[in-house]
Amino acid sequence: MTDTLTDQFKAGFRRYPTGVAIVATSTEAGPVGATVSSVASVSANPPMLSFSVSRSGRSGPAFTGSDRLAVHILTYAQAHVAAAFADRTAPRFTLAQGWSLPQGEPPILDDAAASFYGRVVRVVPAGEAWLVLLEVDTVRLGETDEPLLHHDRHYWSLGPSVSTLPLDRILPEKAS
Repeated sequence: MTDTLTDQFKAGFRRYPTGVAIVATSTEAGPVGATVSSVASVSANPPMLSFSVSRSGRSGPAFTGSDRLAVHILTYAQAHVAAAFADRTAPRFTLAQGWSLPQGEPPILDDAAASFYGRVVRVVPAGEAWLVLLEVDTVRLGETDEPLLHHDRHYWSLGPSVSTLPLDRILPEKAS
């Protein structure tokens, strides 16, 4: 049996560990959120980030049509929140998960490692997804904690640090 290019592409990216975030917004129907692992820094001046979201999902249209979004970077202790937002039937935005819901503003996730708030400045159709560019106007930094990683359909932590030395001091030099 031969895998299709799409299957191989997905399998290849399952081998790429990434951080985990929740993108959230407020709508007239209530808060909307999704777990994403595609958050990337785009620009420091002006501060801008990107993420991708499925065009066929329920949250994509809410995000691309919203005035303001929040992107919350999760810690390992928040793996249950990531799992809930990845499951279409699980409860979301609960007090037990650490959410507060200010009227007319994006939901706030207490204890996130970092939270970025801003407005969508560009949405680029990209195959089955949208690439969303968010210009950030507010950053909330939480306590430094063990990051949550996504790899091969599982959540992971980094575990203990190997070294605090710069990489050039711990990696062997290449032979000349």
